[in-house]
Amino acid sequence: MPVLTEDLKKLLTRTKPVVFPEDYIAVYLPIGVKTIPGEWFRPATTVFAAVLQESKLVTMILPLRKWRRMQSMFEKYDVSGPLKVISFDVQSSLAAGKFRVAIASILAESDISSIPISSFKSYHIIVPKADLPRTVKALRKYLDSFKKKRTGSSKKTLS
Repeated sequence: MPVLTEDLKKLLTRTKPVVFPEDYIAVYLPIGVKTIPGEWFRPATTVFAAVLQESKLVTMILPLRKWRRMQSMFEKYDVSGPLKVISFDVQSSLAAGKFRVAIASILAESDISSIPISSFKSYHIIVPKADLPRTVKALRKYLDSFKKKRTGSSKKTLS
């Protein structure tokens, strides 16, 4: 667990994790496959997608419904899923690295497998759909521990 500096505590208090409603899938493609059409990743139709090319493999994380429509384009592939995506609104800063370590540590302590993905302005974790309830419970408990106890009703962000 990282050292919980005041900056990190503030970041953990302010974050609002959101579970994307769609089911996702991880697709593993060999190098040299057909070009992936850009229309599959337009912001108007895709809330979240990731494509990572390595020397021997292309990994895509995309909505399951999109994969079902495009899988016939590929002769060889492996898949993992269904998956769920949880997004955190963490702005890029030096404390963001410790934020990612803190979240990963909580998931590891809860025996939850996850795939972390970060961009310049946000952080996401991908978890097996079956683990979503345990993930949400562990994250809520952890993040709520940094918030001052309030009287009255509390606003739920994770569902």
